[in-house]
This record gives sequence, C-alpha cells and structure tokens, in this order.
Amino acid sequence: MLILDTALARREAENRPIRVGMIGAGFMGRGLANQIINSVPGMQLVAVANRTLANAERAYAEAGVEPVRVENADQLDVAIEKGTPAVLEDAFELLKAVHLDCVVDVTGAVEFAPGSPLPPSTAACRSSR
Repeated sequence: MLILDTALARREAENRPIRVGMIGAGFMGRGLANQIINSVPGMQLVAVANRTLANAERAYAEAGVEPVRVENADQLDVAIEKGTPAVLEDAFELLKAVHLDCVVDVTGAVEFAPGSPLPPSTAACRSSR
C-alpha cells in the first residue's frame, strides 16, 4: 500500500487527482463514494450515474457533497472541468466523458456476459485508458 499511497499523495500535491466516475448508487456505491470523497487523497469522485437521480445525489450527500445534475457527456465534461461533482441517469453518457480517468461499476448487475460484444463507448473507454 505504501507505493499506492505515495503515488496518490503525489497526484494530490500536483493537483492531478484520479478522476473517478461511478455507475450505481446503492449501498455499496454510497460506501465507495464516501470512502473516495473523505478518505482517499489523490482521487476525486467526479460523477455518479444511476437510473434514479435521487439515489446518485444521496451518495454525494451522505459524503457531504452537493452535486449538479447533468444530462449528457458534454455537460458532464464541463462540470468536471469546473471541479463540480455531477450526477446523471445514463451510464453510457458517463462512459463517453473525456475527462474521466477511471470508471467503477458498483451496480451488481452483469450487463454484458463474457464473450459478448461491448458497446462502442465501453470498448473505447477500455482501450483508451
């Protein structure tokens, strides 16, 4: 953990946090949001996508943060550039965002079975990160 802690501390000092997008805002998602926001220097939870926006907002609220609502990847990128946490309904719009470094799926749902083709946005996200 020391190597990871050192790398994250360096990113924090350089004002280059790992910008995390999260899909899902259930119990595990809310716990992860709280952990990233309040206990992981060098990481920043920049967006939460959830089918029910109120649940995405709750994930931020329980960690002491008030997000803005956005509807698409372009609006999300603007919010990320401004340093404003955002919530949206469409996980695939989150995947299209340019200013994400990492995406975490905490839905617990298996959307794509092994060997099945990924949607273009997911495939692009995996190959470009």
